[in-house]
Amino acid sequence: MIGTLSLLRLSFRLATWARPRIEAWSLERNWNRVEGERQLKSRNYADAEKHLSLAVLEAEEHGNPVPKRIHLRLQLAEAQRRHAMADPENPDKVRLAQAEKTVRSAIELAAKVNHTMAYVQCLDALADIFGDQNNYSAVEKVTQEAIRIETSLPHPDPLRTARRVHRLGVARHHTGQAAMAVSDVEKAVAIHEQTYGEDHVETARLLTDLGCIHRAQGNHVEAQKILRRALRIHENSCGYDSPETIRDLHNLAGSLEDSGDVDGAAEQYERALTLKARTIGGSLEEMGEMQYGLAGLYIGWQNYSRARELLIEAIGTFKRKRGTRLATALEMLGYVEEWSGRYPDAVKELASAGKVWESCGPEHTRDLLQNMEHRVSLLEQLRRKSEAKYLRERVEELRPTIPEPAPSEPELLDPDVGKSEAGDSALVDELKIAELKIAELKINERKIAELKRDDAKVADAEETAPLKTI
Repeated sequence: MIGTLSLLRLSFRLATWARPRIEAWSLERNWNRVEGERQLKSRNYADAEKHLSLAVLEAEEHGNPVPKRIHLRLQLAEAQRRHAMADPENPDKVRLAQAEKTVRSAIELAAKVNHTMAYVQCLDALADIFGDQNNYSAVEKVTQEAIRIETSLPHPDPLRTARRVHRLGVARHHTGQAAMAVSDVEKAVAIHEQTYGEDHVETARLLTDLGCIHRAQGNHVEAQKILRRALRIHENSCGYDSPETIRDLHNLAGSLEDSGDVDGAAEQYERALTLKARTIGGSLEEMGEMQYGLAGLYIGWQNYSRARELLIEAIGTFKRKRGTRLATALEMLGYVEEWSGRYPDAVKELASAGKVWESCGPEHTRDLLQNMEHRVSLLEQLRRKSEAKYLRERVEELRPTIPEPAPSEPELLDPDVGKSEAGDSALVDELKIAELKIAELKINERKIAELKRDDAKVADAEETAPLKTI
């Protein structure tokens, strides 16, 4: 009896001594995996990619179970994809291709051991990568396969199915399959309503996408109805100044504008601007961009007084960093003054814009020349001949210094390019649309000014020409 107790005490002491050493050995053995997961959660995708790459190699060397090796590959692919999309406007195509290769290696492992759930998870990861590559036909194909496998399981998960159906609808929207896109997203919304509830924020997220799809297809009555419902849920759940609420306001305003309800659109845009101003810790640059974009819309609606107010506020923000954005905002204010009949004020604002263009370097000489040529036309209309002559001489001096544009390399034709253009209008930022409108207005005004200048030259020539004797 005493011997048994002594043996038990010895075993307990041995276990107490060995436990921290085993944990330390285990932690050291899996350090790259643990650190990679930590960095992935912290959104440090570059470090996560580095550690998870080593963890994948270590798992192969140690002969870890296949499900664990698949899971590590999917985590690595997610880190690579997120790292590649750090700048959504300029994604890293090479790193996206690496992420795709990583997922395909995980698919091979899942297929070898016939692991159905892992295989479906790999298809979901591959669909996300194809989406970032704008390869929506591939997204559609992969998602359909994932839905087919999920529905064949004894107990399919309704939420996973809803997410895939939603992704399928968005992909079909981008490939121009309008009716099927609406049907798919409506099915996803119905599943979310049954699972989460009609007023849940997850349901509202899908409602926003459904409203955008209806807007892109020109179904503005249905789009506005759905977007107002999403807006109400986001206001109650996320707050009146949340990004989700502001996004709904922008989409609703865009639909109202597209359908011809200018007053309703202006009301929603102004509300979005007010909510953005209330956001604590918000970016002043983002606020200035919103003011600049909204001013462009008011110019299109010929509400020059409100456009002037917004531009003055935006210019005050842009003065902190100067640069091209300040120059374009000053020019826009100059055009507003001109269209309002305040020609002297227009010349003043355009002159301020010209000084900013000069400070932007030789690559903006062409912008500076266009600015000066327009000022010449305004000065001539104001009968300020000496100032117009001086500016014209400066234009001729600067014209030879315009750098020649670099020859563009021929682009390879991509069979997938153009497939998503049919449905992109609902997802394009309203500020970019406003800038396109302003650019078009600028071009039209410059053409009109050139015609006026030509007419003035002809009139002057006729006045100074000697009269013919009869």
